Amino acid sequence: AYRSQIMMLIFAFVTYVVFSTIQTVDASSKAIVAKYPKDLGALFLRGSGCGLNWNSGVSMTKTSNKDGSVQWSHDVQCTSADKGPLEVKVLIADERWMLGANAFVDLSANATSAAEIYPWFFTYTGSLTIVNKVYSSELGNFRDVIFYTPPSYNENTLKKHKNVLIMHDGQNLFNPATSAFGTAWMCQDTLDNLIIQGKSDEVIIAGAYNTNDRMNEYTYVYDPSEKTGGKGDLYLDWIESTLIPLIQKDYRVQLQRETLGILGSSLGGLISCYAGWTRSTVYGKVGCMSSSFWWDDIDFINNIMVNKNPSSLVPVPHIYMDSGTREDLTCTQYTTQFYNYCLGDGFQADKSVFQYIDQGGSHSESSWGPRFYIPMQDLYPVTPV
Repeated sequence: AYRSQIMMLIFAFVTYVVFSTIQTVDASSKAIVAKYPKDLGALFLRGSGCGLNWNSGVSMTKTSNKDGSVQWSHDVQCTSADKGPLEVKVLIADERWMLGANAFVDLSANATSAAEIYPWFFTYTGSLTIVNKVYSSELGNFRDVIFYTPPSYNENTLKKHKNVLIMHDGQNLFNPATSAFGTAWMCQDTLDNLIIQGKSDEVIIAGAYNTNDRMNEYTYVYDPSEKTGGKGDLYLDWIESTLIPLIQKDYRVQLQRETLGILGSSLGGLISCYAGWTRSTVYGKVGCMSSSFWWDDIDFINNIMVNKNPSSLVPVPHIYMDSGTREDLTCTQYTTQFYNYCLGDGFQADKSVFQYIDQGGSHSESSWGPRFYIPMQDLYPVTPV
């Protein structure tokens, strides 16, 4: 009986050591750091797993920096039962929630660095700024550029923004008073709502105004039937040589190909698709709304699409395209043709290529503005920190 008790004790001890070892190996620690330009007092962390919950937060450790900025940190302990990504939010005094989407923390083995969050708490709307008379040496003219910065931009000044979207026809995007036909897209309202509701990532928009030479600048080839066209590459050169460096100089951005986008409608959709297809090492996000694929006897479909192929890039650019049922029927026809070509060329539906047909949609700002939320959600979804 004594030997049996000894054997049972030894078995229990070995079992304890083995399971403790398994749990130690199975567990992993992930540092989460929140950064803000001034002291907010006590910050707390809530989340979907790794010892966190949504009902009450854990206190984060505060560290003050010499420049006056402050960071708060907490190491979460995760096990194999915690399937990533981990969703978290930061709260002031465990009461006031950070605005915008939950922060998605990558728990994969490849994500070895701390997850940095740049929360904001008090600002619900973005800001608009106009830079007047930006010169183009390529085109020999000037144009204004209107910038939208998202809600957190002026509050949490520590954050560098990776999402930047170049848009055409800038005077039509934000202000009915400057819009060509008195109706603006009101992109700021769309983005503010999406961002605050956590339905898309934050995005900076650079809206380049068009000029009197719009048809020339938004087309890459001469169209004999229109007796104009062909300056599109010069216009795109100006974006790369002047507009993008201007953004890098004047705004807190961390530009990268995967999150730099270009989007427009009508001829603006055509030049965006052309840019994304022929300059896909520059743009990782492409929006082509009601694109004028009819230009020069459907040249984009017949020549550009089949001869200049970005599908060898990893990752491929993400392309959104749409049309309305109250437009010329060929708009949806050509857009669908392009979409199907992308599917057959290695793009994945609803992952790297997106199509939307707007029932009742017309070829106008009154349709493009209300559906602008769709490409924003498709091209700029919330991504892990």
